[in-house]
Amino acid sequence: MEGSTTTPGTADAAAGGSPDRRGTGTPLTRRSLLAGGGAVAAGLFLAACASNKQPGSTGSSGGGKKLVITMTPFAGADLGLMPREFAKEYQDKHPNVQIKIDDTLIMTKQTAAYQADPHKPLNNLAFSNGGYTATGKSTGMYLKLDYSRIPNTQYLHPKFVEADHCGVVFGADQMGLVYNSKTYPQGFSSWADLWAPAQNGKLCFFSIPWWAIGMAAKLHGGGWDAMDPGFSLWAEHAKNIRTIVTANPQFLNVLSTSEAPLTSHYLGTSTAWRAQGAPIGYSRPDEGAFFDPVGININSGSSDDQLEVCYDIINEMLAPKWNQRWVDTSVEIPAVSTSRLTDKLKAIPAIAAGADQKFVDVDWATVGKSMTAWTERWNKDVVSKI
Repeated sequence: MEGSTTTPGTADAAAGGSPDRRGTGTPLTRRSLLAGGGAVAAGLFLAACASNKQPGSTGSSGGGKKLVITMTPFAGADLGLMPREFAKEYQDKHPNVQIKIDDTLIMTKQTAAYQADPHKPLNNLAFSNGGYTATGKSTGMYLKLDYSRIPNTQYLHPKFVEADHCGVVFGADQMGLVYNSKTYPQGFSSWADLWAPAQNGKLCFFSIPWWAIGMAAKLHGGGWDAMDPGFSLWAEHAKNIRTIVTANPQFLNVLSTSEAPLTSHYLGTSTAWRAQGAPIGYSRPDEGAFFDPVGININSGSSDDQLEVCYDIINEMLAPKWNQRWVDTSVEIPAVSTSRLTDKLKAIPAIAAGADQKFVDVDWATVGKSMTAWTERWNKDVVSKI
């Protein structure tokens, strides 16, 4: 979509509304869109490729063009396994669809593209944690979804249902303290260990650790809507931070070499790193870990045809086979009640305890609307002093 041509509902999405994206122009049902052959496929290609500048299309000339869905999984650990395996099987079953995997489209790139032109998204489907979903929702980049078009959402555990249906959760990871187990064989017990004087020059963080700022605030009289104590404490102890990393492979390197042996990160990712032979440990702080819902979102700039396929993809990913595969490779509590814990996951107490254990309370709405301001303040007040 370009110029003044917009898909109905896109403006509402940009404003944070809940648009009805059931389609305009060529009336396509999921059955016809995904049929894959003959006249239906030809109609699909004509509709999907009406403009050679349409995001996700492959152009308007030539025959046999496929509808392209760009999907962004997380990079690093085993987080890309299920999305890639799913994409292969889905394309085999739907030869008129191509799923392009691009794990380089991090949140900052997605957001910048959306702000430049919300009708030309870099991707259509984005795997997101709680912070990413909250941020994308606050800008209107991620759609509020019609769950009636995703029948398998009926099997979601109530704690995993997004209240406003912005995205669909597949499982929950947990955020605690991650460290080099050779340097710290005893592990840690408190969030306060991160800013203890003994950890001067020992920490690494991934971008902005908003949860670590939030915990510093909560333990010093503040909260999600009063973050000053957290920022002040981290500004005071900025020298504890040795480096800020921007990708999981870099994160693993500085942790495993003990260049920067302590951080706050995910149980799932750290477990995968340890399984690969890295000397990585995970501690659940006494004050509690963060329950982080992880799933997938649809970019609001997607075309109607792309939306039909995205809805179908999400529904299929919620099926027991794929939800089971997701939580097993990402090491998460499953969101779908029909999924069962494998022996691998049963052996991890924090997973076996399920979704009803005690977690740190998070005001996700405040996180989403505040992330930009928090990032600017973090860079100005803390990163500048490292």
